[in-house]
Amino acid sequence: MDRPERVRALKAALATLDGGVSPMTEADLRSEAVPGASTGGKRRSPQTTGETGDPGHSVVPVPRALADCLPGGGLPRRAITTVADCPAFIIELLAAATGRGSHVAVVGWPDLLLTGVADAGGILDSIVVVPDPGDRPFSVVGMLVEGMDLVVHRSAGSDRVSATQARPLLARVRRGTAALLVVGARFPASAVRIGADITAYHGVGAGSGRIRGFDLSVEVVTKGAPPREVLLRVGRGPGTDATGVVRRTPRIPGLQVVRAG
Repeated sequence: MDRPERVRALKAALATLDGGVSPMTEADLRSEAVPGASTGGKRRSPQTTGETGDPGHSVVPVPRALADCLPGGGLPRRAITTVADCPAFIIELLAAATGRGSHVAVVGWPDLLLTGVADAGGILDSIVVVPDPGDRPFSVVGMLVEGMDLVVHRSAGSDRVSATQARPLLARVRRGTAALLVVGARFPASAVRIGADITAYHGVGAGSGRIRGFDLSVEVVTKGAPPREVLLRVGRGPGTDATGVVRRTPRIPGLQVVRAG
């Protein structure tokens, strides 16, 4: 069974769960856009690692600036990564992954504005969205990790997941094909922890102007290695020339551009 067929099978299987779970389509995602939001036009080309969405690869592609901070240069498949609740950072990850051919699922995050993925050069029709997984979110996530490349799960409950809750899901993750991102929660046995926060906006003057870009400060912690920090610049701002190159500064080694708008 090829990947598109497997994704269709997963969507059908979700509908068989108690109460039914209805994934959203690309048309649904575009219809969710707020008035004035862009869903087309000139798209930025994602600057990513050389990996693709082929499940034979050990990692899922990430923005190029982040790759040097991660073992293998991407998000590890068949493993759990915990990520800070930073929507702008998640959008960058989704754009990088889908832009390189990965199929992605987003579970339990109905207010995430996924139209930003298209603006960042990603592909909306490579995303399966389950806004409300019902009272069995880990069952939904466990089903998806067995066939997708990347699954993002944002829990609406406690910020701590017990070992008892985690064990069955971790077993399915290890058998599957996906990298699992758990957003805003502490999860046992996570292979990678990523913190992210917007530290600056660019293009806004005193009471006027519009946002032309922003900076994301990202910290990556992996087992057996010291924390690594990188600044991801999205769009245009100070230190970005006409080609979108960010000049390096001594404060954060490895400072580089993700993409230019």
